[in-house]
Amino acid sequence: MNDERGTMNNESGAEPIHRSSFIVHRSSFSRARRWAPVLFFLAGFLWDALTLGRSIKSVDLFILLGYLAAAAAILVAIGRGVSFRGSQYLNAVLQFLFGGIFSALFIFYFLSSSSLAGYLVVLGLAALLIGNEFLESAYSELTLSWAFFALSAIMFFNFALAHLFRSINTFWFYLGTLLAVLLVLALRRTSTRESSSSKPAIGVALVTLVLHAFNIIPPVPLVKKQMLIAHRVHREGNAYAATIESPGWRFWRTSAATFHRSGNEPVYCFTSVFVPPGIATTIRHRWELYDETREEWRTTTLRAFRIAGGRQSGYRGYTYKQNVTPGRWRVTAESESGAAIGIIDFVIVNGEALRTKTLRL
Repeated sequence: MNDERGTMNNESGAEPIHRSSFIVHRSSFSRARRWAPVLFFLAGFLWDALTLGRSIKSVDLFILLGYLAAAAAILVAIGRGVSFRGSQYLNAVLQFLFGGIFSALFIFYFLSSSSLAGYLVVLGLAALLIGNEFLESAYSELTLSWAFFALSAIMFFNFALAHLFRSINTFWFYLGTLLAVLLVLALRRTSTRESSSSKPAIGVALVTLVLHAFNIIPPVPLVKKQMLIAHRVHREGNAYAATIESPGWRFWRTSAATFHRSGNEPVYCFTSVFVPPGIATTIRHRWELYDETREEWRTTTLRAFRIAGGRQSGYRGYTYKQNVTPGRWRVTAESESGAAIGIIDFVIVNGEALRTKTLRL
């Protein structure tokens, strides 16, 4: 009897332990599920960074166009209240599509950014990309969806029209913005939900136009490949040779941050920029000297050179400046509209260069 009672007591005592273990596992699962969107974001970002590379290909744009078209179709279905088997997953699919678009655009715009303002735009895209992972239920409220779709379409057309018409003229940005707004208005007309509004989407378009007017939006689809300061640059067959000072421990730079100038030797700035095939444009080098008295940068020279697209490693060009004085300098490679593609800063001092080497570019 005692043995039987002991067995029964053991069994009754085992139940709370099992239930407690279940609660712990359930709590751990809930915490893991909460962080799942961030993990998916990081995984998707790394995948795009590895697969998209440092240039924009036609296949990438076709994939993004497919995402945009699918998002439009889902917005029509949600707006009209279409119900079918699996329609409960439309919000999740829409979240995935917007995430895919923002992820690719983040990579593209990051590669085209060089100024602080441009990086702020990229950080805004990153915030939207992360926020998108937590907004699945909000997509049924179409007002937010229209705004997301407008931003996706504007930034997509900024790339696509440049590739399609082989031009990076500012006109195509304005046309792309107009097309995005017209698309949102057309989708809004198909919706039977009177409570949704397209006004935030129009507001997004107006904000991007203002940012573009002040050259804050990165000059896509141009991508800086390389930028350096050299003692001499000359052509050798199909390549360029540049004599530079070693950057030493500054591994992120190609040339040294200090330029030792001997006599009246010129200072060269070499730049390579990726441009999509078929596009020809002008790149300008803005040479600036820092005015210590006024505490501001002062433009001393503005020189331009033509480039044509198609070379995967970037189209190469250089300018040089003969009359320079010791001090803090920087050269900004900019597009025809004045948007910064790349910036390199350096200090000029009098004296002989201690360590130089020749690079083939």
